[in-house]
Amino acid sequence: MFSKIGYCLFSIFCTFFVGSIFSQTIESEFSFATNFEVRPTFVEGSNPYFVNAGKWIYVGKTADFDEPGIYFYDTVSKQKIYKAIPLESYYQAHTTDFLGQIETKGKRLPLTVYEFLFYEESNGRAGFVLENKAKSSKAKKYFYVGWDLNSNSIDVVEPIYEIPAEDKKSFVQSSYIGYSAKDQSAYFTFAVDADLKDDESEDVSAYIYKIQNQNLTKLKEYRSKFYPYTPDFHAESNQIVIAAYAEAFQNRNPQGYLFQLDSNTFQSFSIPSVPYGICFSKDGKSLYMAAADTGEVRVYNTTNLSDVKKSKWGTHGHKLGFWKDGELVWVRNSGLHIYDPKTLKQKKVIPTKKFYKNHVNVSGSAFVPFQKLLLRNILEDPKGGASNRVLVAE
Repeated sequence: MFSKIGYCLFSIFCTFFVGSIFSQTIESEFSFATNFEVRPTFVEGSNPYFVNAGKWIYVGKTADFDEPGIYFYDTVSKQKIYKAIPLESYYQAHTTDFLGQIETKGKRLPLTVYEFLFYEESNGRAGFVLENKAKSSKAKKYFYVGWDLNSNSIDVVEPIYEIPAEDKKSFVQSSYIGYSAKDQSAYFTFAVDADLKDDESEDVSAYIYKIQNQNLTKLKEYRSKFYPYTPDFHAESNQIVIAAYAEAFQNRNPQGYLFQLDSNTFQSFSIPSVPYGICFSKDGKSLYMAAADTGEVRVYNTTNLSDVKKSKWGTHGHKLGFWKDGELVWVRNSGLHIYDPKTLKQKKVIPTKKFYKNHVNVSGSAFVPFQKLLLRNILEDPKGGASNRVLVAE
């Protein structure tokens, strides 16, 4: 039996030892509020992610009525960086390709950066999905736009989809999937729901695109009841996973899709509800999915999707990923819940109260797999934008 003094010393030792195992460094922290009064304006994005070899974080863009531009946070210099997009000069030289005209009041250009995709100084390329619509018409056009960073010019504009003016029901959605540094390629989804009110029919046409150099390639087209949701990319094994959003009480049997690019294999499989947490293992042989509403977690064998291991974690999680080997982190409002990736047993909890004093909602957090975590709290200061911490596990 321990004496009281011995027990206290043992407790202090355990606290120090466990804390040292699961310690982390705040590499940087920042908060930028949406501001329409300055020029260029700043509109905070709800889903920031790492770009430019992980050195920058995409944090937002300008308002529609302002000049087209995007904002980054540089984790090295700890500064906000603005990059204007030379869309107006391209538009003026190619007006017949687009709907609408330059306006003197309100929104000048009939062009909007619909989904920013990537920005990489290593090969001097950036890209985004562009929406084109005119004040005088309900028609819409969508394009992929390639941006040469070295010459600061638009050099690729490829049509993706057009919604005619008489179509009153269709709605589109686009999502960034990921970027591969090894072959300098980016991936994204584009989907069209023919009728938003129809949840039963497979009336969503979904497309998976690849961008490499100045080339846009449609890799896959499929039909679904669901929009593509929370896609993820594993660059080492060339795999893309796409989920669907459905809450547990809806009983809609959400589906996921695993696209293995090397073999051109596209498989559908059953997934848990509200799959906010999705990530691959380091070797790409395991795929993890965690449900925000029920706390269910599943681990799929990517070579045999019917081989599934299930467990139960906590709810109100917003992101799942590895910040180092052996530490799978379920980022929940209550804390960073760290699990053993093989047993799925919890190893440690780092409370979010360690980083934030007020209410916590960690929506929009992001990982650089096996390197770092962007912990984002949208409730720390509602008037001042989301409060962000870039954490590195030690």
